[in-house]
Amino acid sequence: MTIEEVPAPAEGAEVASRSPASTTDTDAKETGGCCSSTKKFFLYDSTRPEIQAFYFNQFGRSILFMSFMFLSLAILELANQQAGCPKNENGAYTKCGNTVYGLQPSSMLALMAMIGGIATSLFMPYAGAVVDYSDRRRGFGKVCAALLVLVNFVQIFIFESTWFAMTILQAVVASAAFMANAMVLWSYVSAPNDHVLHGITASGRNWEVLGMFIFFIIVGAVQFASGWDSVTLARFSQALASFAGGVSLFLAYKRYPAVKAVKKLEEGKNLWIAGIGELFHTAINLGKTQPGAQRYLLAVSFLAGAVGSFTTLVITYLSEAIQMSSTGIIIFMLINMATQPIGVLIHRTAARRVGHKKNYLMVISFFVILTAFFIGFIAGPDQINWTYLFSVLYGVAYGWYYPSSNGFFVSLVPEELVTELWGFNMFASVILSWVPPLIFTTLNETTGNLRLGIIGILAFLLVGFGIVLFIPEKKSDAAEDDDEEKGSVETPPPAEADGDDKGLQDVVVE
Repeated sequence: MTIEEVPAPAEGAEVASRSPASTTDTDAKETGGCCSSTKKFFLYDSTRPEIQAFYFNQFGRSILFMSFMFLSLAILELANQQAGCPKNENGAYTKCGNTVYGLQPSSMLALMAMIGGIATSLFMPYAGAVVDYSDRRRGFGKVCAALLVLVNFVQIFIFESTWFAMTILQAVVASAAFMANAMVLWSYVSAPNDHVLHGITASGRNWEVLGMFIFFIIVGAVQFASGWDSVTLARFSQALASFAGGVSLFLAYKRYPAVKAVKKLEEGKNLWIAGIGELFHTAINLGKTQPGAQRYLLAVSFLAGAVGSFTTLVITYLSEAIQMSSTGIIIFMLINMATQPIGVLIHRTAARRVGHKKNYLMVISFFVILTAFFIGFIAGPDQINWTYLFSVLYGVAYGWYYPSSNGFFVSLVPEELVTELWGFNMFASVILSWVPPLIFTTLNETTGNLRLGIIGILAFLLVGFGIVLFIPEKKSDAAEDDDEEKGSVETPPPAEADGDDKGLQDVVVE
């Protein structure tokens, strides 16, 4: 599973394949030799400053993103401490029925995810409009990156007297700043053709994964060597993330050029209204011209909300219901990350053999069955060892889901419209991300049953599955050889940074 507020985010989709005959200068420069292969893997087309910035940004933001997992464990520990709940022999807190700030400690991460989802959904239209309709794209990105680093740095001072304020700050400011930085990041990515774009975004994804993995290994090793509690480890995690992520983002924004607005703001309109209007008109036009894509976006608003929310909720479930220690949860997440490539391989094979729609339905079905078994079978500390098996299975599911989802989207939309509609795809992925945490919190507070709280995820998966069933399957979805690569690499189609008429509201990617 991806460690996500939010989506994401994840494996993406290649926009289009390219004929081998259409070789570019970039390819010619980067062929031959071991060193050249390594450069293509990590530094594709890296002579351009804005592409260098893209790689620095991907690396830095992935570190700041991953630090949230360790912060989550600290928040749960401090909430339980303040509520006066005792620890068991494994070092996990037992559910004592006490409340803190009117809620059970087990509801805190879900509350944080809910607030963060709402804040992000409200902020996205404004941030996209700032980038589209103003000349302040780079400056806006600098401010958002600085806020992201600053909020993570402030988390170093998390104590029992400050943790709740820190939680709200992280949920509102850090979540919105993270998404806004992503908007700026993708607005600067451009390429002469889809093959080069694929290489750039593949290298970017490699830097993103490398940043998360290195950070996770370092903090995990410190945990095993020091024996620190979750709060101390979180402080170290936030200090390391703020330094490493901050330096990387600084190097990124040193390389971004200033750019002009790509759209003109109508007189009397503010930026947030302009952003909302853009999304509304896109949704209406889709129903008239691309009804299959419109249904997909409706489905993904439920599916991505469920898949993205599971990461946050499962940390609570493992800690509170299964009584797993923080070390055990770190191992659970590490196993999950390591097994995601298996899911990518399954996607590539299944999409080629059965087509994108059937492949998408297969992975949703897998998620539904897996979640049903998880809720039904993993009920308490007696099943703690079985949770590691589910970690493997959920790693496969997450590695399979994201490229399948984006590959299906690409197959539904005419090639010339993929770039224009990609941002709406990403907006749909976060618009309902706050609902499963709301359901979890409500059921947890009213029934005290964490297993029942996760049913909201299952319900969202089933609704999304039902909508996908009614999406017409295109003939081109019949698993051509070119489709093997669709969705296997994160390839959000970007707008041209120098100002074509497709603005960032159309291409924002998280």
